[in-house]
Amino acid sequence: MKRLLAGLLFILLVFQTACTQELSVVKGSRDYKGNGVTITDKGNYFDVSLDFTKGLSHKEIGKEFARGILSVVPDYEALVDSYIAENLFKSEYHEAFWRVDDVKAQIDKEYRDEIEGMSEVFSGGDKNIRGDNKISKDEFILFNLFLDVIRSTQCSFVSVFGSKSVTGKTITGRILDWYGGNKNQLPRIQAVITMKNAKGSICSIGYMGFMGIITGLNDRKIFAAVQESTSGAAYSSAGKRSYPLDLRYALENTDKMETTIDFMKDENKQYSVNHLIVFSDPNESKVLENNFSGRGTGAGRVRRAVRTDESRLNKGVEWGIKDAVASVNSFILEGSTDNHTRNKFNTRRWKYIKEQLTGAQSKYTPEDIKKIMTYTKGSPRALLDTRYLYTKATLSMTVFQPDTLSLEVYFSPRNTLKVTDKPTFEKISVFQ
Repeated sequence: MKRLLAGLLFILLVFQTACTQELSVVKGSRDYKGNGVTITDKGNYFDVSLDFTKGLSHKEIGKEFARGILSVVPDYEALVDSYIAENLFKSEYHEAFWRVDDVKAQIDKEYRDEIEGMSEVFSGGDKNIRGDNKISKDEFILFNLFLDVIRSTQCSFVSVFGSKSVTGKTITGRILDWYGGNKNQLPRIQAVITMKNAKGSICSIGYMGFMGIITGLNDRKIFAAVQESTSGAAYSSAGKRSYPLDLRYALENTDKMETTIDFMKDENKQYSVNHLIVFSDPNESKVLENNFSGRGTGAGRVRRAVRTDESRLNKGVEWGIKDAVASVNSFILEGSTDNHTRNKFNTRRWKYIKEQLTGAQSKYTPEDIKKIMTYTKGSPRALLDTRYLYTKATLSMTVFQPDTLSLEVYFSPRNTLKVTDKPTFEKISVFQ
């Protein structure tokens, strides 16, 4: 199924990049203010606030959030439903719900209440009909478990700190490459979502209605983002948890990066898809190689372990850059599964990042990190240009400085399929 999905997604990406016309965007309200929920249309993304300190239950917040989404994006159901249909063949559509049933039993009750509350506002009810422009209860859970049961992403990460940073503090860059839909479904609902609870606040850079973390941070200055890293291990969803939803919990409930990492590498938490999680705090960055399948070659058979700038790597993989870390979609720790050396999508991006961080320049600014992220030769870029980080599949790029909570994000334009030659980063104030 993974191979079939990969082929389908490649075809869909080709279709997307072949179409450069402007898209007709259904207009909704510019602002929504409800009980515990506010949404503001910022032009190319939505600024969302979910306040769990107002005495409302998670289910009530979920319902209010769904009402707000439909107010600002009236065709939200059609966008999400068509996106699901594009990512699943007819023959795979019903099988996906078997996987959903496996994973949803392990979703924390508060998060499940939010998702179920939202689904009760949508019009699909209990009927799962592929491509009917309605969101059923099962389909909305499927949307929230996309990374756990359906698809992979190609992402990149680069971070400098200490002697490599002009500030002496961490400067982190994260690129999300993901299929956005042949009608720009995901860019149409991209959002910065702040969730406030009694223990503090977290910020999700993602999509309205997706309640886990793809890219996120908390007000204790911890940054985290996910990357899939397939290893060839057989897929199994039985008894597995959702790692984006677990990452949300970790950001909500921890105040130190090491504690956040420990939560996500806990061997008692089993996941269906091997993955990486990149982490940053004001002083450094690390990569959790969550290779739970354990298909390693070394004596230690590395499974779920942390990579730093000084870690020993698999034979043939080199880094050697002090006070900097990077990741593509590979496990590279010594003894771990080698899904790197034969994968040009990984090796070429890895080589490019290394070249950018080993030149004459000794210290890097946020603008330097942006240049590394956005550089490309020629225009337009190839579909998945393996030489560089910014391609036609790039949906967002984030530059974050944990020490000052400085956040800048590039969002893919939501009203066109054409990729911009000069990405513009927007400064976003968080936790105000």
